[in-house]
Amino acid sequence: METPDIKEALARIRDLPTLPAVLGKILNTAADPDASAIDLGRHIAADVSLSATLLKLVNSSYYGFYRQIKSVTQAIVVLGFLEVRNLTLTATAFNTFDSFPSKYNRQQLWRHSLATAIAADRIARLTGKDTDGCFESGLLHDLGKIALDWLYPTEFRNAVADAAKREVLIGEVEHEVFGMSHAEVGGSLADHWNLPESVSEAIRGHHEVEGAADTSTLTCIVAVADGLTYRADLGESSNGCVPAISPALMDSLGLTEVHCEQVVAELIENREKIEGFIGALTSSAA
Repeated sequence: METPDIKEALARIRDLPTLPAVLGKILNTAADPDASAIDLGRHIAADVSLSATLLKLVNSSYYGFYRQIKSVTQAIVVLGFLEVRNLTLTATAFNTFDSFPSKYNRQQLWRHSLATAIAADRIARLTGKDTDGCFESGLLHDLGKIALDWLYPTEFRNAVADAAKREVLIGEVEHEVFGMSHAEVGGSLADHWNLPESVSEAIRGHHEVEGAADTSTLTCIVAVADGLTYRADLGESSNGCVPAISPALMDSLGLTEVHCEQVVAELIENREKIEGFIGALTSSAA
């Protein structure tokens, strides 16, 4: 199998879709303390497809509201700016990359990604860390796998099979095949999307936290969250083995085994809701 040139791979990342302009407006409005639900709702409602997807997600079994949420503004009032921002990011990322056919189990990847986002946010809260960036970094941490599948479908599929055969992490094989890992590709794509530098860094470094003195807290949180999803049977099958969580990494976050068990229990408890959420996304994209 011919190894793609690393410079070519990086150049091709720039050819991948950009995030819709409306998302930038939504993220900026959600971050503005003076903005109202009407301001945020106006931006979302300007994209008919996005607003329809948002309402479908809000009314899915994931939230389990006893009455139907009928408008974007109502959804913002009920859920709050931050939750709607997270929903919007999830729907936009899913719709941007779920529009091309693939033999890769992308639905399983999104399930794992959503679980990692939830786990990352929960870890930050349990340890008293800043939650800013946790959800989006967890959600997008494996974005590079989708990018590699898009750019080099045959090579990526073979790399997944090789990782399973050798019982190693997919990143090890990716370095051999592509000259870079999905984490590096995902970080480059996050840069291309002009996502916050802290998010790009967390995506790029979530498999390279050991021994890195300058590793950010956010990167460490995402690395642990990624590992905990496997304990909850919400992992991702491209890896030939389960990512390890080192005690040193947990210590750096002030995270105990009791904390980890609590996060895993919550993921298991919410598995059906996560499935419903992904199902709503999938039906919206159909």
